[in-house]
Amino acid sequence: MSVLAQGTHVFFIDDSGSVPVVVRLKKVTALNPGTAPAAQLDKTSLEDELYRQYRAGLRNPGQGSMSINADPSEDSHIILHGLSEMTPSPTLKWAIGWSDGTGEPSVDSAGDFDLPTSRTWCSYEAYVSDFPFDFQLDALVATEVGLQRSGGLTWQKKEVA
Repeated sequence: MSVLAQGTHVFFIDDSGSVPVVVRLKKVTALNPGTAPAAQLDKTSLEDELYRQYRAGLRNPGQGSMSINADPSEDSHIILHGLSEMTPSPTLKWAIGWSDGTGEPSVDSAGDFDLPTSRTWCSYEAYVSDFPFDFQLDALVATEVGLQRSGGLTWQKKEVA
């Protein structure tokens, strides 16, 4: 059965302080964690007369994006913007909690996510490449956050009791 996007929650680990903490990012309206397509390695030889021959190479994590209704009263927005302005912008651990559950993650002793099995999760690492504000007539102030993935994406299925 398909899962609704409504009810999805976005979390990241802020380890800029003395103790890493999970931050729930609020007012997210859209999220695309980005892709990681395999490189195309040409293995065509002179004997190949009709078609080139290829094999898959290393995966190249790409850019993702996230739309947020920006709100200065949301601590999660201020924290994320502050991290985006650091030089260099730190690579953050992200966890996307699907709408098939409501459990929230915690941080384990190694500073990684401890994800409850009561919902489906996607997790990955990415840094915030941009946090631009968009002011339009008769609209909410928004931002289209740019993300640059580093590594793969893990998909953890909800455990059924």
